[in-house]
Amino acid sequence: MTDDAQDTLILSESAKNDIVTRLRRIEGQARGVQRMVEEGRPCEDIIIQVAALKAAVTQAGVAIAGSHLVECVAHSVASGEGNCRDKLSGFARLFSKLA
Repeated sequence: MTDDAQDTLILSESAKNDIVTRLRRIEGQARGVQRMVEEGRPCEDIIIQVAALKAAVTQAGVAIAGSHLVECVAHSVASGEGNCRDKLSGFARLFSKLA
């Protein structure tokens, strides 16, 4: 992992609140799937919920990445850092892991 990928997460308060809310919802979904397995619910129902859980995790990752990109670029421009292109390149590699 590059130094750029290890940058501290930069998020606005509203973005942070949105992401934490998403993650709490995901946590609840995961517990629901676990309960379905423990109760012996139909396989098809469980798979549908696992697919929904996977999509929710992906969307949370996209929200984190998108918010961080906006804040990181804004910070780089405001501070006059010259490595914005390097940061974007590192970010593109990191973002591809979500696909």
